[in-house]
Amino acid sequence: MAPIRNAFARIMKSLVVKFTLLAGALILVSTLLLMAMENRAARGDLQQRLTERAELIGQVFALNVADDAADRNADALERRIGRLVERPEVTEAYVVDLNRRILAHSNPENAPVSRLVSNPLVVMALGSGDARLERQGGAIHVAAPVYTSAGRMIGAVHVIAPMDELEAASGDMLRRHILISLFALACMLPLAALAVGRALAPIQKLTDAARAASTKSLDVQIEVKTGDELEVLANAFNRMLARIDANLKRIHRLAYVDMITELPNRERFRKEVERVAHKAVEENHSGAVLFLDLDRFKRVNDSLGIGEGDRLLEMTARRLREAARGCDLANGDGGEPSMVARLGGDEFTILLPKLDSPADAARVAQMVINAIRRPFEISGHQLFLGASVGVAVFPQDGADPETLLRHADLAMACAKRAGGNAVQFFEPSMNQSAFERLVLENELREAISQNQLTVFYQPKVRLQDGALAGAEALVRWKHPTAGLLAPGAFIEAAEECGLIGEIGDWVLRAACRQAAEWHRQGRDVPVAVNVSAMQFEREGFCESVLEALDAAGLPPRLLEIELTESIAMKDPERVIEQVQPLRERGVNFAIDDFGTGHSSLSYLTRMPFDVFKIDQSFVRNMTTDEHSRIVVETILAMARSLKLETVAEGVEEPAQLEALRDLGCTLVQGYLFSRPVPAEEFTALAAAGFSASALRKTA
Repeated sequence: MAPIRNAFARIMKSLVVKFTLLAGALILVSTLLLMAMENRAARGDLQQRLTERAELIGQVFALNVADDAADRNADALERRIGRLVERPEVTEAYVVDLNRRILAHSNPENAPVSRLVSNPLVVMALGSGDARLERQGGAIHVAAPVYTSAGRMIGAVHVIAPMDELEAASGDMLRRHILISLFALACMLPLAALAVGRALAPIQKLTDAARAASTKSLDVQIEVKTGDELEVLANAFNRMLARIDANLKRIHRLAYVDMITELPNRERFRKEVERVAHKAVEENHSGAVLFLDLDRFKRVNDSLGIGEGDRLLEMTARRLREAARGCDLANGDGGEPSMVARLGGDEFTILLPKLDSPADAARVAQMVINAIRRPFEISGHQLFLGASVGVAVFPQDGADPETLLRHADLAMACAKRAGGNAVQFFEPSMNQSAFERLVLENELREAISQNQLTVFYQPKVRLQDGALAGAEALVRWKHPTAGLLAPGAFIEAAEECGLIGEIGDWVLRAACRQAAEWHRQGRDVPVAVNVSAMQFEREGFCESVLEALDAAGLPPRLLEIELTESIAMKDPERVIEQVQPLRERGVNFAIDDFGTGHSSLSYLTRMPFDVFKIDQSFVRNMTTDEHSRIVVETILAMARSLKLETVAEGVEEPAQLEALRDLGCTLVQGYLFSRPVPAEEFTALAAAGFSASALRKTA
């Protein structure tokens, strides 16, 4: 029964079936209404004929019994009545006199006991002298007066005529009408189904198109030429499908294509890696994901603008596609092609679906590096980029996109730290290093918020008289478990996670407060504070320095800002613009690690600096390496010519101090005098006669 019910339910869901049944019902109802009207008319006509016949029978019977009634001949009357009721048109009859006494009755059992008739029809007929007729139940009652030949009324007759013919005729007519209705349905239903099917054909097309659209088959064209609302609906449906198809394609493009380079984006690359890696596991072969980061791209982007940077990315994408296509052609095995994608910024990835050996990945990576190293021509400029490539091989380095991309990224970062323009394969130890770096970054954020940082101060000594000439502020981290950490343990992590600016601001404010405290104690100790590139290049650098001075109440002459030579030479014009307002307020500036960068002599004459700090690598080797000594001598001679002070860092041996004094160095600092110490110890050293102690060490 269930299959039958299901099949019936499916059939009943069809619009053709529903409309056909509706048409059949309308046909049936219309036929029945017409037949009912016809039956009613025919029945009324037959009833009229039966009434007229009954009235005629009554009047004729009254004429026939007139003589016998006048003679009151009961036998003759009964014979006449007997002959009358033998006819099918009459079931009962009787004759009464003027007093309504029964003279003869067709059915004596039905006659009143008193033989006196009280029938209203008979009474009215005797009273009016006219025939009376009335329908009662299924029979017609007729009462007619009886007159003699002389015209004298002597009584009346009562005749009952049945209407069986009427009922029989109605039944025959009903049966005939039912047969006609069934015949009409049998003939009209197929025609109705055909007509409904043709009428609903456009709707069926619309339904099929909607069903196809629901399965993402939007290239459907609905052809409806009815000239009515359905054609308008079909045309609107076609336009709607075309718009949906165009919008879906645009959405797909936005979701899976990088708008600048026309390469697949991160999401598309992730899906493809997932598919290829799964296939590699099933077929027991290997592939690789190459993570590529452009070296020096930010410098080009900053100098030429975002628009030219985007053009450079387009050109890079073309070179990567060409390199990948060349590798595919070189393999010539007809396998899946490689995929080049852009993850964002200057990061690109390449998917190598199948490798014969990891050396193939290294070969492709080297081809990519060589392609990127060729000069780019943009707006009349010849630009040079480099590339750092990390390689993760699947499935051994991971079988899911997230793991493979993370491992390839770790390998790329390792290649970039090694100097760039290099290829590095992922190694499990990189995960541990990355985890340790992540933990360090998180702890460093807590260190800033929980005030775990502190500032140590290393004395600067004036060689001329051995007096304390100032101090350099150096940050330390009081780690809860690892103890006191020097900057080398966390500064690189701070630079990578963007905390170096926040740390630098904290050190600047702390150093200003301490120098202001010494100033209030009557001891003027100029404090030098290192400023990172991120901190210096940030908008509002001058304002932040002035705010720190004002908040601490420190005279600007007691603050010295140290910038590395690489920062100073990166954008000399901007350095001049940033430094000059602070120098006008009295803040001093020093070039730190001088001699390690690439200074321009033309800019050195214009740079608003007060101090050259000689890098400790030259000071440490100047007594044993002639070249280092010559560099130190040259820097000191240059400083004297420019009337600048010099500070030699890293002085650890008396021989180094003597050599620096002979060469005319102004200030020195290093372990020979003191390690960096907390502010309290520095105050105690100064109060205990620090300079005398230093001079004794130099003797």
